[in-house]
Amino acid sequence: MQLFVNSKAAGHFSGHHPWILDRSIIEPTHRPEPGQIVELVTAKGGWIGRGVYNPHSRIRVRLYQWNQRQSLDAAWIESQLQQAIDLRRHWMDRHHQLDAVRWVNSEGDGLSGLIVDQFGDHLVVQLTARAMQVWEPVLVEWFQKQLSPEGIVVRIDANTAKAEGLEARDQWVIGAAPNGPFEINENGVQLRLDFAKGQKTGYYLDQRANRRRAAAWMGSGPMLDVCCYLAGFSLAAHSVVHPESITAVDSSSKVLEQAQVNAQLKAASIDFVQADCFDYLTELVDSSQTFETVVLDPPRMASSHGSVHASLRSYHRLNLSAVRLLRPGGILVTCSCSGRVSRSDFSGMLAAIAGRTGRNIQIIENLGADFDHPIMAQCPESEYLKCLICRVS
Repeated sequence: MQLFVNSKAAGHFSGHHPWILDRSIIEPTHRPEPGQIVELVTAKGGWIGRGVYNPHSRIRVRLYQWNQRQSLDAAWIESQLQQAIDLRRHWMDRHHQLDAVRWVNSEGDGLSGLIVDQFGDHLVVQLTARAMQVWEPVLVEWFQKQLSPEGIVVRIDANTAKAEGLEARDQWVIGAAPNGPFEINENGVQLRLDFAKGQKTGYYLDQRANRRRAAAWMGSGPMLDVCCYLAGFSLAAHSVVHPESITAVDSSSKVLEQAQVNAQLKAASIDFVQADCFDYLTELVDSSQTFETVVLDPPRMASSHGSVHASLRSYHRLNLSAVRLLRPGGILVTCSCSGRVSRSDFSGMLAAIAGRTGRNIQIIENLGADFDHPIMAQCPESEYLKCLICRVS
């Protein structure tokens, strides 16, 4: 079935962006079924691309092909999966094997709406779009043949379900969940994970390399780890520089319970605090406490273009407090996982704080997600993670 783009949007489809918003197409009288494959064409009949339609989503069509001679079928999906897995194997063959890896990174691998992470012998398939739900049987069978995992769980979180007109889901389609927590090794640090308590696919693999890089810049003075999750930055710092004290803060009691287990595995003395991060930072500033290192790794704050300004104000508030807490020459590790917030806007936020505080903020490393989270050039939103390591004088 063909869908026509409206005249205002017709000039915006030369860059092969995979997201076609509802305002960009002319809805037909008889709409395609949810999950139906459609051909996107101009008003004059010019072929644009092929994708999957979802009337429940603001992203009305997710495009996957821009070559009219191709077919959007199981064979094509499997070829994309093979390219994705070959990329990771290429890296691991030349570096070292990983027991936790992202095999598919949605738009970054040309498979918008699909994330696949492996932890040990278990695979987590996260569907973030109805378009990929259509191919679930193909995906599960292919990964079972290629990787032979003990178990495969399919997840659709509540936010995705609402946005895509789906049912939230957390179902083991192959095997069963591990009987309790299990361990992975990250940069020489043993981490104990729990599928029942983890966020999204279980753990944030995108910061793997950044945790190691950040630790190399830290000193031995007091460290504050804000939005610490499972204490990855804290444990990396403990392994490399042994700060004299580490305070790790998160709002989730369940997360902190698991973080404490990880600290015990490493015999790391970490003071875990359950608190609202904004309020806790304000309290620290008011009490005139100082740190040699502050890490800020908050959850996503901007889910749409309309929320970018509000999110930048939140980032400004967090980072302003962090800069006020840092000793001269201290290290600020500040992160954003909001794809809608550009790298230039994020660094511009730091520039505004430098002007407000009279402190020099020197960006010494400007990092993104690790190698198994590739970015598709034609989809700038896939460059979601910013991790800036700064010296504050």
